[in-house]
Amino acid sequence: MQGNRTQNNTDELRVLGLISFVSILVGCAIAVFDAGLWLKDDSTYTNSITYTMGAFTLQGMAYFIYKMLAQDGMDQRAVISNMQKNMTRQMQNQQMRFAQAQMEMEIKKQEVNFAKQMEELEKDPEVQQYLGLMGMQEEEDVPQHKAQPKKSLNLGAGERERNPDGTYKKGKKE
Repeated sequence: MQGNRTQNNTDELRVLGLISFVSILVGCAIAVFDAGLWLKDDSTYTNSITYTMGAFTLQGMAYFIYKMLAQDGMDQRAVISNMQKNMTRQMQNQQMRFAQAQMEMEIKKQEVNFAKQMEELEKDPEVQQYLGLMGMQEEEDVPQHKAQPKKSLNLGAGERERNPDGTYKKGKKE
């Protein structure tokens, strides 16, 4: 908002300066005509063309002198302004890269801390017991040998006769 207002004020000053400059040159042309100092003719058309060309010539010369004197300073200000903009842009990019690198390092640090905490939790016997109760723990005591399907298991059913109370009868073996 403030920059827009400043730009409008600058534009207004430029327009007022141009109007003032043209008014001064027109006044000079009228003064020269009224004093009869330069090419005065009886024809209004000839006088208007002559003084229009004279006013245009004066404005052209004034613009050329202005450009010659002021253009160098304007170019230097433009170059300095562009350099400042580029430096500001580079600083912002550098700050953004630095902040991004900081965030990445912080994320890596948090990942390492999280991994350490998980390792400590896995070693805690209370956590292991809880996981075992919940059925979330991997069973580590499962036998890893292969089964023998050709040989049947003998669970003692056919070895000896039993009494009605479940004890073995004496003396007889099968």
